[in-house]
Amino acid sequence: MSKSAVVLHALNNLTVTRFVEDATSFEKCSKECFGALDADGKGGLSREKLRAGFGKLLPGIGYVSQPKDEINVLHDAIFERFDADKNGVIDCHEFKSLLMETMLAVARGIGGSPVLVALEHGSLLRKAAEHEQSRTSN
Repeated sequence: MSKSAVVLHALNNLTVTRFVEDATSFEKCSKECFGALDADGKGGLSREKLRAGFGKLLPGIGYVSQPKDEINVLHDAIFERFDADKNGVIDCHEFKSLLMETMLAVARGIGGSPVLVALEHGSLLRKAAEHEQSRTSN
């Protein structure tokens, strides 16, 4: 797949679910994404860190364009659901669970018919498409 900023790719729910189900690839991706959001390397994502970077992982789902109060409600729900130890930060393991659940929800939304999508460099859906492409070329 091209290294350009945006590429068009046809994908469906299997593109995403197979990526999530490939434990090694998804674990690597999850750690890379977590590291990118945890810019100071402290090992946890605060609401501010999540707000600053999560929309870049899944562009196109309306995350960035939502009003701040709606984003705050979303973050409250994310932290309630995924901050298992209730310490006010999402750690790497909790983040992986968040990504997994989010990606599987996206897969259900896409459905079984191929959909042509513009995929931004570094986005999770692009990583899923690259994973699919690497599987089919082997």
